[in-house]
Amino acid sequence: MIHAELDRLQSCLNFALDTLRKEMDSSQLPPLSQYNSVEHPLDDPTTYLPSTALFEARRLSLGESTLYSVPLDKRMDERLAAYVAVCTDTLIKTGIIDYLSDVPNPSRGVSAAELASKFELDSQKLVPILRCYAANGWARETCDSSFALNRCSRTFIKGHPGWRLGLPTPGFMTMVEAVPHWATESDWKLSRSPTQTAFQIAFKTPLHRFSWIMQNQGTVISVSDHIQVIGDMSTPSIVADYPWEQLETSVIVDCGGGMGGLVSAILDAHPSFRAVVQDTEGIVSLTEERRPRHVESGILKVEVHDFFQPQRRIGNEYSFILRHIMHNWPDKEAASVARPIFISSKILIIDIVAVPNADSTSTKSFLLDSHANDLDYSIPSHFGSASEQVSAVSVHMLTLMNGCERSLHEWKTLVKGCGLRITNVYSLRAHPSIIECALDT
Repeated sequence: MIHAELDRLQSCLNFALDTLRKEMDSSQLPPLSQYNSVEHPLDDPTTYLPSTALFEARRLSLGESTLYSVPLDKRMDERLAAYVAVCTDTLIKTGIIDYLSDVPNPSRGVSAAELASKFELDSQKLVPILRCYAANGWARETCDSSFALNRCSRTFIKGHPGWRLGLPTPGFMTMVEAVPHWATESDWKLSRSPTQTAFQIAFKTPLHRFSWIMQNQGTVISVSDHIQVIGDMSTPSIVADYPWEQLETSVIVDCGGGMGGLVSAILDAHPSFRAVVQDTEGIVSLTEERRPRHVESGILKVEVHDFFQPQRRIGNEYSFILRHIMHNWPDKEAASVARPIFISSKILIIDIVAVPNADSTSTKSFLLDSHANDLDYSIPSHFGSASEQVSAVSVHMLTLMNGCERSLHEWKTLVKGCGLRITNVYSLRAHPSIIECALDT
């Protein structure tokens, strides 16, 4: 009996895992293990940038599990996924993860009874929460009802990237639950306004998300930290994978640049540049606090600017960055962000380029290996399971602001309406890409 698709999948996974092993050895990385309680360099994309082949092999190795999964099991997994998230949130909020990281022998594990006593909790509630957490790869049950952190869960220790992503804003689940009604039955089902979304329904506000955040100052720092971590995940690749030395300008302007993490990294790698971070008044004060070295030296300026207003920085000495800005907004508003920038230099849109799910590609096109010439494994061009986060983020943007992640065709249409043209697209060792644009002359 011929199992053509299963054979292709097996060959594809074998090739990906062989490439992963080879690249890890050549980079002198330690072996991967879920039984190790010590962080692995590959666990933190904010500090370690893998080789291109290693990045692609990891993405490919996720495979296309729907080929052999049970549809009803997959549907149950979707329905119950929220519980995995709230189990993690519970263990972060209580401090249990920090406690497990500080015990004398962290790999041995701590009994649920001890944790319940320490944190004044009910062990009969704690055991199912910890088991759900462990079943999803975040911890180990070392013996019956005793649990230890593994290397992956250390990202949730206080101050680490996973912890900084933060607990969800109260009302988040209500917003998610509102999506089916909002998209199919509500008076707003045909609206593309950023003020007529499931966000307004859940939070009972006429304000769009960013205005709501600024009016609820208690959320500003946590949301800013959340966005900063998401940005930090791609910053090393942005700095390494774009030819910054080819920019014909001396000043980089980061529009909506948040707390300045990206331009600070660019300045460290390319000291000949100067930079400007533009954002709202509440965020600008945080930027000055977080980047004192660059601000005090004068190479980084921070200024209040609404990117829907005409750009105050005009001249050929400027290039502009729009990172994770355009995907927040519907087409009309997104065009209004880019249109006020009238320059003859470059605009760098750093956002996801969504890949349609309808076609397939070959490993030849992305794994840089001489042996790849002998291979022709057809895989989904969106990388199957590896694209789940991208697709979910697109729905999240839709739910918050009527925004979305756009395909290359959709990006071309959008920037053309702004009087721009795409001059190049740079793939990154991260989910986003750099879409390089210039005035359409």
